[in-house]
Amino acid sequence: MTLLLLFLLASLDGALCGCRTSMGRCPLIHNRKYYVMGVLRGVFAAQIVSGFSLICLLLVVAFSRNPQLLRADLVESARRMLFVFLPYAALVLANIALRIVPSTDLRSATSVFFLGPLTGIRPLVMITGVVAGIWRAQLHQTVFLGLFVLTLMLSVEFALNSYCNRLQQRQIRSLV
Repeated sequence: MTLLLLFLLASLDGALCGCRTSMGRCPLIHNRKYYVMGVLRGVFAAQIVSGFSLICLLLVVAFSRNPQLLRADLVESARRMLFVFLPYAALVLANIALRIVPSTDLRSATSVFFLGPLTGIRPLVMITGVVAGIWRAQLHQTVFLGLFVLTLMLSVEFALNSYCNRLQQRQIRSLV
């Protein structure tokens, strides 16, 4: 269940990264489809990272001398990570939910005071969560997998930004 929660949080993070990297880049007036594609692109990127991480996790467990101890260590590390990731995700989702209220002032306030700063501290939250998870890990494999997945997840937004930048340049060239 713990690993499933981390997978769902990674999918949510990917969706939000896809949305963030698409915002403000489309020169078209009707851009809802563009933003939906950005969210889906982010979810897809998170699934690629999650799938690759799962393959690495399965390989490490398969070649471990003590797979039961490794599984237990991984689950405990994941539980400790959730103590950081779940409150952060709840705060982000609560602020996104507030944007449903049809008030321009409230939407602006949530963007400026919450969503912007929460986006800014995302890498720090991810690093803190992984460090909290691996801090008391008993096995080096757990530490390695935690740092490996952290590196992959941090690279998602960078890769999406690069892709959206190229996409934006093509769209602007096609309009000019």
